[in-house]
Amino acid sequence: MVRRAGFLVPWMLLAWWTAGCPGRGGSGTVEPAGGGGTVEPRGTAGTPPDAAMSRAEIPDEYKWDLAPLFADDAAFEAGLAEAASERSELAGCRGTLADAERLERCLDLYFRVRLLTNKLTLYANLRLETDTESPEAQARSDRALAAMQELMALAATFRGEFLAWDEAALAVAYEARPGLRAYRPYLDRIRERRAHVLGEEAERVLSLAGDNQWAEIDLNEIPSDHEKVFDALLAEIPLPKIVDESGAEVQLALSNYARYRASPERRVREAAVEGLFGALRAYDGAFAAALAGQFRFNVFLARARGYERAIDAYLWRDQVDPAIYEGLVRAVEANVAPVRRYLDLRRRLMGLDELHIYDLYTPLVPPVESRIPYEQAVEEILAAVRPLGEEYLAVLAEGLDPRHGWIDVYPHRDKRSGAFCSYVYGEHPWVFVNYFEELDDLLTVAHEFGHAMHSYLSMKHQPYVTSSYVPLVAETASTFNEVLVLRRRIDEAPTDDERLYLLGELVESIRTTIYRQALFAAFELEAHAAVEAGTPITAEFLERTYVDLLRRFYGDGLTLGENDGMEWAYIPHFYWKFYVYSYAGGLAAGIAFGEKVLAGGEAEREAYLGLLRSGSSRPPLELFRAAGVDPSDPAVVGAAARLLDDSLTRMEEILARRGATSR
Repeated sequence: MVRRAGFLVPWMLLAWWTAGCPGRGGSGTVEPAGGGGTVEPRGTAGTPPDAAMSRAEIPDEYKWDLAPLFADDAAFEAGLAEAASERSELAGCRGTLADAERLERCLDLYFRVRLLTNKLTLYANLRLETDTESPEAQARSDRALAAMQELMALAATFRGEFLAWDEAALAVAYEARPGLRAYRPYLDRIRERRAHVLGEEAERVLSLAGDNQWAEIDLNEIPSDHEKVFDALLAEIPLPKIVDESGAEVQLALSNYARYRASPERRVREAAVEGLFGALRAYDGAFAAALAGQFRFNVFLARARGYERAIDAYLWRDQVDPAIYEGLVRAVEANVAPVRRYLDLRRRLMGLDELHIYDLYTPLVPPVESRIPYEQAVEEILAAVRPLGEEYLAVLAEGLDPRHGWIDVYPHRDKRSGAFCSYVYGEHPWVFVNYFEELDDLLTVAHEFGHAMHSYLSMKHQPYVTSSYVPLVAETASTFNEVLVLRRRIDEAPTDDERLYLLGELVESIRTTIYRQALFAAFELEAHAAVEAGTPITAEFLERTYVDLLRRFYGDGLTLGENDGMEWAYIPHFYWKFYVYSYAGGLAAGIAFGEKVLAGGEAEREAYLGLLRSGSSRPPLELFRAAGVDPSDPAVVGAAARLLDDSLTRMEEILARRGATSR
C-alpha cells in the first residue's frame, strides 16, 4: 500500500518515475535466473537479508533475468541503432497519411518502433535500479530515454494528418483494410480530443515548454523541473541531530526518518517529526515556490489546450470523469467517523491525553516477532488468492518462483529502495522488491504481483494498442491481492496478540491509503482551484489549506502542533498531477471486489478477472461497472469505512478479553 511508496511502472509509452522506489543495478552482463549450483534461500538459514551486502553475494536464483528484453549490453546497443534507423524511416511518413494503405503501414511501423523503444527503456532502467552508482548504467538509461523522447516528438507531427480524416472516409478505410481497423482505438482517442489539439506551431511550442509530446498532457513520465527542485531541496536541507532510544546522538536523515518517526519512544518520534517539519519551515518559501510553479504550469497547459480546469485535462486523458475524483473526496470526508474512532482508540491504547501526528506511525500494538522467509511468503500469497482460480494461480506461481526471472528479491548495496512492477508488451512483467522478511515485505510482494498479474492478463487478452490501463484500475488489482493476504492472516492468526497486531496493520493501511490519500487529493484540488481563481499560492496559503484538511478529516482527535501544517512540503505526490486519488479509489474498489469474490462464486470471480483482462478496451468506468463495482458510487467508500469500523470492533473485543484499560 501507499506507505511503501511503490507502484506500477508501465513502459507502454515512457516510464513513470519510480517515485519512492529509487535504485539501479549491476554492470556487465545480466545475471540469468536460476544460475548453477545449489542455492540456499536467504532467511531460511543463517542471517536475514542485509542491505549492506553486495549483489554478488546474492544467489543468481533471486535476481531477475532481463534476457527476454536484451541478451546483454551489446544487444541493447544494437537495439538503439535499430530504433534510430526505424525513426528515420518513420519520418518519411509525414505528409503521406491521407492514403489508407499508407496510414496503415505507417501505424504498423510506429507501433513496431514504439515497442522496441519500450524494451530499450525498460532494460536500461531495470539495470539502473540495481546499480544506482554506476555511471554506465545512468548513461544507458539517459540514452534510452532520449530515444523515447525523439520518438514521441516525431509521433506528435502526425496528429494533424490523423485529424484531417473525416468520419465517413475513415469508416470506409476501416471496412476496406482490416489491418487498419486494429488501430481504431488509438485513432479514436486522438480524435476524441481534437478540440484540445492545437496547430502545428502551437504544438511545437508546447512541446518545447515540456508538454507531453504525443496525444495528451504530461503523463508523469518524467519528473518536471519543479519536481526536480523539490527533490534537490528535500535532499539538501540541513536536518538536526536527535537522541535515539539508546541515548546516542544520531543524525536525522531522510533515509532514517521513517524509522525514528515510528519509534516506540515518544520523545524520539517527536524529535524526528519536529526536526524534519522545523527544517521544512526554514525553507518554506522555496518549497512553496516549487509547488506553486508546478500547479501554475499544470493550469497553463490545461488552459492552453482549451480545458476549463487542470483536473479536466489530466483525468480525461484516462477517460475518467473528474466527477469520480471529486465524488471520492466527498465520500471519504462523509465517512470520517470510523477513522476518528480509530484515532481515539489509538490515543487510549497508547495511554495519551493528546494524540499528535508523531504518534500515528508507531505500531498500535507491539509487533509479533516472526521472520517470513520469501518461500513462506510465496505459499501465503498463493493460498490467499486461491479464490481467483487455477489459471490465475498457475501463472502467479510461475512469477513468484524466482528461478523464472520475474522478480529481483533481496536488498543490496547500490540497489534502489522501495518496490514496483514494470512491464512491456509481449514479455512477462518484472517485479522489484527489497525483501527483509517482515510482514510489510510479504504484503509488498502480494501488492506488486497484483500489478504483475493484471499486466499479464491484459497483455494476454488485448492487442498492444489496448493493453495498457489507467492508475485507478491498476491500484484496484494490486490492493485486492494485498488485502486478501492480510485478511487471511487475520482470520488464521493463532493468538489474540497476533490477530490484534494484524488488525492494527489493516486499519492503519485503510487510514493511510484511503483517508490520507483522499486528503492529499483534496489538497491538490483546492490548490489548483486557487491558481485557477488567481489566488497567490504562498507558503502561508499552502499551510493553512493543509491544516484545514487535517481538521476536516481527523477532527479534534488529532492535536496539531506548530509545525504540523508544514507536512505539505514533504509530500512528493503533489507533483504527480491528480494521481493519488487512484490509491484511495483503488483500495476502496479492491476491498469491494474482495468481498464479492470471497462471498460469491465463479460469476463473481470471472467478473473481476474480466476487469483485469480488459486493458483499455473500454473507458474505465464502463469496465468497473461491468465487473460489478461502480467507483462513482459513494457506497464503495462506505463499504471500506465499514471494514475499518468492523476491524476496530474486533480489536476492542480482543482488548476487552485481555482486560486492557482505557483512558
